[in-house]
Amino acid sequence: MIQPLVYKFGGASIKDANAIKNIGALVKKRWTTGLVMVVSAAGDTTDRLEHLIDLALKQQSFDKELIQLLDYHEDICRGLFHPGHGVFARVDNQFAQLRRTLENLSLKADGDFFYDQVIGFGELISTRIIQEYLCELGCACLWQDARELVRTDSQTKMAKVDWALTMQYCRRALFPKLEKFPVVTQGFIGTDLLGNTTTLGREGSDFTAAIMGVSLGASSVTIWKDVAGILNGDPDIFPEAVKFEYLDFEEAAEMTYYGAKVIHPKTIKPLAKHGIPLYVKSFLNPDAAGTVIGSFGQAPRIPITIFKSKLTLIELRILDLSMIGGFHFELIYEVAKKMNWRIQLVQASAAHIAVLIDDMPSTEEQLARPFREVFKVKSKSGLKMITVKNPTVAERSHYRQVAEKLYLEQNGPELIQWVYEESSPEA
Repeated sequence: MIQPLVYKFGGASIKDANAIKNIGALVKKRWTTGLVMVVSAAGDTTDRLEHLIDLALKQQSFDKELIQLLDYHEDICRGLFHPGHGVFARVDNQFAQLRRTLENLSLKADGDFFYDQVIGFGELISTRIIQEYLCELGCACLWQDARELVRTDSQTKMAKVDWALTMQYCRRALFPKLEKFPVVTQGFIGTDLLGNTTTLGREGSDFTAAIMGVSLGASSVTIWKDVAGILNGDPDIFPEAVKFEYLDFEEAAEMTYYGAKVIHPKTIKPLAKHGIPLYVKSFLNPDAAGTVIGSFGQAPRIPITIFKSKLTLIELRILDLSMIGGFHFELIYEVAKKMNWRIQLVQASAAHIAVLIDDMPSTEEQLARPFREVFKVKSKSGLKMITVKNPTVAERSHYRQVAEKLYLEQNGPELIQWVYEESSPEA
């Protein structure tokens, strides 16, 4: 039985016709049966679809924006295909379906459900274009709807994968095809047991690549980015940032959890569990080594600096002093699970607990309500966090000075974190 290989291409890699030609050349050079290509929406399509969703939910006209999005995709096609090519009809058909979905009043009763039914059109359209273009290059391949493969629960915007069913569907649908042809499919989307489209969270295509890799027992997963690999800091802030040649799964997982944007946070865990190496390589320089993430054990202890924005700090102070020291972590995590909060940090003293979460579209009252019986509650949104792993004396001194309006500090031998006002300087 063939052992598949998974490639993932993000929106930046297919943002226009020239970018897609570059990807075509990259893939053609590495063409092989057993190749699964997971593709995101082109360019800023997802952002534009979110704007269309917002207009539709507000009962406002979206004709202009929809036509502009269609023109964008047809312009890509005009740069790749002759005028009479069948891809134009396929793209037009996808946009007709998109319009009908946007106009479907029955879907709009639940805004988050409506979001899931609309937002994946970007991936459905881009993969049609990619598959047709690769065939034009003489690289015969098949288009596959990811909703026939990735099975999830019905949670909106952040569905949980049913791994057993997904593995079953992936193997049944893909192994016979991959013996003869590579396959192009979508990131980000799946389907629930009722047949409704679900989504895996923004930037979830990396996670889809990991799902495919694990489900098919892939030899490796490669994420093609516009960077040379994984660096120890944002190159826009740190021009002298160092690229990792290799990185252990644990170190990479911690980096993504604390806010490093190179890889989606959910990507690492399933690959680590199954021992499937993850390569991060540049589509601009595909022959360069990039970074490989795997089971390397103790890697070199290079300082890693990560900035994460749009955070909310919830401060809980105990009302009943007889309950001091109980900490009530169980309550906090029960609330976080129910409210779908992503906790970044928890710090506790005898009478006080600080909980840092990703910003949520919630009022102060909504944040405080679950805790009012036990705690006095304050919250502060719009905060930023600096995380430094493997810090040296220089990092400890420098960033402590940068974080002028400090709300919280967590200090350990291998990790320091500072939470401060968003407006504070970065470096």
